[in-house]
Amino acid sequence: MTLRSIAYKNLKGNFHKYVMYYLSNTLVVMVFFIFANFIFNPAVSDIKYMGTKGALATNALIVCEFVIIVFSIFFTSYSNSSFLKSREKEFGLLSMFGMTKSQVRRYVIYENMIVSLISVATGLGFGILFSKLFFMAISAIIALNVEIPFIVSIKALIITIFSFLLLFQGVNYISSFRIKNNNIIELLKGARVPKPIPKFSILKAILSILLIGSGYGMAVFSGMAIIVTMIPIVIVTVAGTYFLFTQFSILITEKLKKNNRLFYNGVNMITLSQIIYKLKDNAKVLFIVAVSGAVALTASGTVYSVQQGFASGFLSENPHDISILERGLTSHNVIESGKVEEIAKKNNEEVKYKNEIVLFDAKNNDINHPAHSFYVMSNSDFNILAKQQRKKNIDLDGKEALIYKYKDKTIGSNVKDSFIDDSTLSLNVNDNVESYDIVKAINEGVINLNYKTPNVIVVSDGEYSQLNKSIPENEKVVYYSYNFKNWKQSINTVNEIAEFIDEKDIEARHFKERVTNYNAVMEQTTLMLFIGAFIAILFFIATGSIIYFKLFNEIQKDKQEFISLKKIGMTDGEMKKIINIQTLLVFFLPFIVAVIHALFAIKALSNLLMQSLYLYLLVIVAIYFVLQFAYYIFAKAMYARQVKTF
Repeated sequence: MTLRSIAYKNLKGNFHKYVMYYLSNTLVVMVFFIFANFIFNPAVSDIKYMGTKGALATNALIVCEFVIIVFSIFFTSYSNSSFLKSREKEFGLLSMFGMTKSQVRRYVIYENMIVSLISVATGLGFGILFSKLFFMAISAIIALNVEIPFIVSIKALIITIFSFLLLFQGVNYISSFRIKNNNIIELLKGARVPKPIPKFSILKAILSILLIGSGYGMAVFSGMAIIVTMIPIVIVTVAGTYFLFTQFSILITEKLKKNNRLFYNGVNMITLSQIIYKLKDNAKVLFIVAVSGAVALTASGTVYSVQQGFASGFLSENPHDISILERGLTSHNVIESGKVEEIAKKNNEEVKYKNEIVLFDAKNNDINHPAHSFYVMSNSDFNILAKQQRKKNIDLDGKEALIYKYKDKTIGSNVKDSFIDDSTLSLNVNDNVESYDIVKAINEGVINLNYKTPNVIVVSDGEYSQLNKSIPENEKVVYYSYNFKNWKQSINTVNEIAEFIDEKDIEARHFKERVTNYNAVMEQTTLMLFIGAFIAILFFIATGSIIYFKLFNEIQKDKQEFISLKKIGMTDGEMKKIINIQTLLVFFLPFIVAVIHALFAIKALSNLLMQSLYLYLLVIVAIYFVLQFAYYIFAKAMYARQVKTF
């Protein structure tokens, strides 16, 4: 019997210990190869074929490749360290049977070599299988108008194989020197050495709450100063989280034990007694997982919030795909020629909405007021636009008015600084001053943003008709707007219309379109979101695998405890309940802490941007929860199978 055969048989017998290590490595290799296969695709480096978008995507993925390597080094080091620590008794037995220290190291290296080779081979197989799907996804993300041809790059294969075999085996070789087999008696005792009763400090437990509370308080009340207070918030919150798991969690469990009604109910006596030791043994791991999870949730939530916040804000300020604003009621040849509809039809673009609204200029009689210039719109015209934009219809009477004000681009500005509901506004229309009661002031647009006149005031039809009579026809403004059915894909149509408008440009015409700017920014932010999601997935793999390794490092000790409990009459159902509670606690206690941390981090960002971002974060949390729950179900099933309680 050789060392290689012993290593192979040990892998077969202890598959449950290696399965998550193998799957995690496989996933990392797969992602690395897919990215490398994209980077070395000849079409990607062809500027004529891909344009600057290919270079942008390539640079982003090169950064991701570097992140993967760094992640793999730390992940592999931790995994090997956990494996070696959990196998001290095994190494003691091997030493007792005559193996030398160098032979034990070679035995461990053979094991890891087998896992590494299988991981790399499987990762490459899945990488080749999913490369085409990734090419299609990245084309959609950066809005390419061409298809990336599928190839399997030899360079990508060689770099992936060489990098990960060198990385895995290098880390394995270094880790093998941590094996301690010079004291066989100490190694054989292993987990049989009784553990002392966990102790805690009440002062540190209270300190954990004070530190976290102060961090949350600064996050909520810092406002615009969050840029300065960010570092102190992180420091006190991380310190408080450490004491939360090492001190406060044990304090709470001890308090629960003293509740006789709870403690002596069912299996709670055993569950609570074991949880104290679990929390003490896993405190540092749970702390690392909670902080890593908070970073992943906050990072991905922030990127997603910024992207979606930009999208909603941009669209609220520019509700129409294109708009043409012309002064005077005559000589509007651009629209009357039907050229816009002709260009749309030529490009197979369906016009969903077309509007023609007569507006006129007005001034705030208070010249010191920040909102000075207005367009006056009738109640009826507003309701037509409101129906298209899914806004609420209004019914104004007499001197009532509704104001739509675009956001001030200065951080910290607010519509409430300019107008207050139920206040009055003195409006100067063609040197006639009228006072209007503001029913509501809304911080968005009902027509496309015009920086010269960025506000709209809606008045009753009767009032509009009276004002309209005093305005000369050549001073009235006609606002034309178009919305296309597939507007996000209408960039060619919009560009062609813009070129036609420019050829006939006059000083009295203002053309605005939202498609080009929206698509350009969304391409960049979507790529950022992709990278953020990718890093979040790596954090998820790391945190889930760390919990899994920690859980299975104690499997032998837990197995003996459950065997003893079964001998004294505990049923399989009761033991199943204990396992469910313990694994649920280990997996979801740090998750809950991470979510709470992320909520306060997003609160600080919401204060900075003056808009609520909670909905976007909750989307990320929901996705993370589903992945975490799947990880929990898998780990619990593997754990229960090993302790043979089902």
